[in-house]
Amino acid sequence: TLQHTATRCNTLIDDTLAATPVVMFSFTTCPFCLKAKGLLQDEIKLDPSMLTIIECDDDAEGNAIRAELGRRTGRTSMPSIWIKDSGYIGGCNDGPGIMPLQKEGKLVPMLVAAGALEEF
Repeated sequence: TLQHTATRCNTLIDDTLAATPVVMFSFTTCPFCLKAKGLLQDEIKLDPSMLTIIECDDDAEGNAIRAELGRRTGRTSMPSIWIKDSGYIGGCNDGPGIMPLQKEGKLVPMLVAAGALEEF
């Protein structure tokens, strides 16, 4: 049933958010998702163990997950990026977004506070 799917998606989202300091709900080919992944993985060099990426277009429950994220955040756009203790930080360029946070020097302190990065 639809209710059963929503419950399962809520559990999946909650478990995923609890498992690692940084979570990104993404689409494999979305340019904004690829840019955000590049920032975290290549530029900031976040340890892979600190980041969970759920590719909604590869997941059987992907549409339901996206709908649930939309219910929680008011946005269904991808990526949907979450940092422990900070919560939902938006997407690539919006809500406030990972790129603006990086440009303003706010992203790294958030990642350090979440335990995802060592302090420099």
